[in-house]
Amino acid sequence: MPANPPAPTAVATVAGRLREQILDAEIAPGTPLREEALTAEHGVNRHTVRAALRVLEAERLVTIEPYRGARVRAFAAADVRALLEYRTALEAEAVRLFGERMRGVTDAGIAVSLPRTVVEANERLREVCRSRPHDHRGIETAHAALHHALVAAAGSPRITEAHARLESELLLFLNQLRPLLPADEMADQHDRFLEAVARRGEEAVREHLAHSARQLIGLLEP
Repeated sequence: MPANPPAPTAVATVAGRLREQILDAEIAPGTPLREEALTAEHGVNRHTVRAALRVLEAERLVTIEPYRGARVRAFAAADVRALLEYRTALEAEAVRLFGERMRGVTDAGIAVSLPRTVVEANERLREVCRSRPHDHRGIETAHAALHHALVAAAGSPRITEAHARLESELLLFLNQLRPLLPADEMADQHDRFLEAVARRGEEAVREHLAHSARQLIGLLEP
């Protein structure tokens, strides 16, 4: 008989609950996370709360400053640019590798058929956008899955692993883009994005990510 999976630790439980609240926008960016209040709310000691906050800090969902404590991370323009640079390095290189392996490099650029996993991920994103246009978290999760499928198509375990570690930060980024990306535009934008990737490869990735970064920076620096 298979052994029962171990129960989650108190740290993982508290970190998981806070992660859900942050990514569901129940706790707004910039909100202080007071240890005393969290110990009472979750029925744990302060050491557990501190460890949970450090987990979320490692995921870039929380910032912790000496003498000021923890708060939900709020993207500044510099944060957006840094995330753009890292995502571009991973996603554009993944698409370049995929294009090389699929052949299709011509004088006009890269012209390949996208893998079924990417097409299906885009179909899921469009379906969530169509059927649940106000389910922001569902749309953001489907969006992140699409970009991860595109990276995984390169067949590079190290790039895929590095991109997976960005998931929480990417979801928080999208959370703060909600005012600018209604569901129908999200779906249409990614249809156009994948068409461009099939024709122009990594150049299309760079353009798409730069556009998203400019949108959020526009909110932060009107």
